[in-house]
Amino acid sequence: MVKYRTIKLISLLLIMLGIFSIFFQFNKNSLNTFPQSGNIIDVIVGKKTLFESRIIQQFIIKDSNLGFIDLAISFPKTLPEHPVPILFILGGLETGFESVRHVTDIGDNILVGYNWPIDSKLPKGINLLIESPAIYQKIYKAPAQIATAIEWVTKQPWAEKERVSLLGFSIGAIVVPAVQNIIESRGLATIGWTVLAYGGANIGRIVNSNPFINPKWTKPFLGYIIQLLFNPIDPKEHLEYISGNFLLISGKNDEFIPKKSSSLMQDLTPLPKKIVLLDGRHMGVGEKQKELLSLIIKETRIWLEQNGAINPNF
Repeated sequence: MVKYRTIKLISLLLIMLGIFSIFFQFNKNSLNTFPQSGNIIDVIVGKKTLFESRIIQQFIIKDSNLGFIDLAISFPKTLPEHPVPILFILGGLETGFESVRHVTDIGDNILVGYNWPIDSKLPKGINLLIESPAIYQKIYKAPAQIATAIEWVTKQPWAEKERVSLLGFSIGAIVVPAVQNIIESRGLATIGWTVLAYGGANIGRIVNSNPFINPKWTKPFLGYIIQLLFNPIDPKEHLEYISGNFLLISGKNDEFIPKKSSSLMQDLTPLPKKIVLLDGRHMGVGEKQKELLSLIIKETRIWLEQNGAINPNF
């Protein structure tokens, strides 16, 4: 009975948020939904980690409007005296450190990982109901935080601001178009190369196709509400407005991203673009997925090198 009441309460909240979202979106376009950055009050230099041929340094940017932006930046052990290319990596709901540590043999290029402000393990039951407004706010704040972080990075003496790439994998690929649209529309930086790997457009359809959501009869309802709630983040709202060079990578048997969603993302992405289809299921960083992850990294690195986005000395 308690569980049933909790489901009813959560459903009611989602409906209320959906109604609010519809009203909000009729009055504001997708870009204006995201908060503006304030002033950078402080930059905290955190933990330094030696990892194989790299030095991973934590930086925490404190923005007066967006709060704390937590980054993990991977430098070559011997940093050249001249600026080097930047690769900003958005992975799934993993830490910035996890995002950059998987790429070690990358030479004189700098990798930047972002710590998502949302815990990968969401609260359950009544706690989810209580914390839903805060989670909702954090999700909408994330693209603006990432855009602000990229602007800050490009202003550092070690950053070659003419060669900045934005790489999105899984959930990161879904968020990247909104981030790039914010950056370009607000004149924060120039993104020359964009990677969209294992993502898709139409968030509601992705939720509706998720094989692990139970009971299954809730999926159409949840997909519809999630689309209303987070439509301003959906790649379909941003892809036509961004520019650059694009690499799209998809899995032939992806169990999380339906073919219609990945195909829609491919169709909406501007030219020039390259589309790569790989065997296997959805990407991940687990022990059983290392071979696929290595292949994805290889395809990405080759494309970046061929297009002059990175220094090839590795």
